[in-house]
Amino acid sequence: MNDNGGCLYAFGRGSFYALLIVILPGILVFLYYDDIKARVDGISGLPVFHEMKNEFKTGADIIGATFARELQQFYADTIEQRTLISAPGKKGVYWHRAAIEQELKQKLSRGSQPNAIAYLNYLEQHRDMAVLEMQRTKIPASITLAQGLLETNAGRSILATKGNNHFGIKCRSRTGFRRDGVIDDNDFNFHSLAIDCMQMKDDYVWDRFEVYRTAGDSYRRHSLLLQDRRYGWMLHRYEVGGIYRISKSIYGHYEVPYYAAWSVGLKQSGYATARTYAEILTLIIETYQLWRIDYEAVVSE
Repeated sequence: MNDNGGCLYAFGRGSFYALLIVILPGILVFLYYDDIKARVDGISGLPVFHEMKNEFKTGADIIGATFARELQQFYADTIEQRTLISAPGKKGVYWHRAAIEQELKQKLSRGSQPNAIAYLNYLEQHRDMAVLEMQRTKIPASITLAQGLLETNAGRSILATKGNNHFGIKCRSRTGFRRDGVIDDNDFNFHSLAIDCMQMKDDYVWDRFEVYRTAGDSYRRHSLLLQDRRYGWMLHRYEVGGIYRISKSIYGHYEVPYYAAWSVGLKQSGYATARTYAEILTLIIETYQLWRIDYEAVVSE
């Protein structure tokens, strides 16, 4: 009888430990999976939704049948053929700050609200530059703005405030510059649009970043960089308004809107080392509905 009691006691104790060590943590992970995943992915501190949504609408869904014609003309035009203006005629027709701000108040936590306002302020301040560059180069303004938001913490980073560098673009190091063990500014070259280099620790302590006179010069420099062969392959492969199949899934999706395809393409082409760079860009664009700004840039009538 003592033996049986001992077995039952041992069984009960084992079950209790199993419950404590395995089952309860499993339940907690199930209940708080989104929050845990967001923290692991480095997204929890950002004022964005934590999952890719399935609410993307093509331009035809929003603007109507004329969008296809406008889109075809947009990609056919060159910079010389298309009139460039700082504020496109359709500005404010499809992207409404007030409406987005109201939605964010309902869906984001109270602690995220100040950051969300900072994001919206950045968008209002810089959207015209992104649209102008989109009209020049066909690089989606949504991608440009999302990168600017992420790279500068909505314009609040030292690199942006002191160097007008909104995209983390580095000065190019000269060949063999570390061989003498001394690092100075003479070891780096910067683009003609830049005026200097500034030191900021990133991947390495010797990193230098380009400095610009204005934010507009930084936006222009970004466009020139993304037109290079390393990134330029996406310009006509992932056109605005389309849904495309990608080789690497994002949030479990292989069929994604053009901006998600761009985000994955930037990561795969080496724009950033952050593991979840594509996911974060996509969430920024979806949370703030930046694709609507792309549509305003396309539609001229």
